[in-house]
Amino acid sequence: DEKLQANATTVGTALKTGLDTLMRSHSCIGDVRGRGLFLGIEFVNSRETLEPAPEIAQYVVAHLKKRGILLSSDGPYHNVIKIKPPMSFSGSNADRVISELDQVLAHDFVQGSGLIQPQD
Repeated sequence: DEKLQANATTVGTALKTGLDTLMRSHSCIGDVRGRGLFLGIEFVNSRETLEPAPEIAQYVVAHLKKRGILLSSDGPYHNVIKIKPPMSFSGSNADRVISELDQVLAHDFVQGSGLIQPQD
């Protein structure tokens, strides 16, 4: 018995908590939503206006792919990155996604005035 449902609940909760923490550190994350291992990260140009930022989502998807993490965007504006890993996704896998996403946002971007620009 692999206890996959319990794993999805436990790991999903930890992953969402980690993503919520990232949202407090990165103003381009407008919302983190979902349950279990089915989560979405919404990227915005401004939390005040909630203007969708599909360019940020696409940048993050591309740079996480270079780091070996495969995600995709969704939603009417393609500004939401969806996370739908297999049920066997582990806590260490979740930690890696959070760490790599934080690095892409913190080291690859300069944030200011609601705009995000690639660093030189």
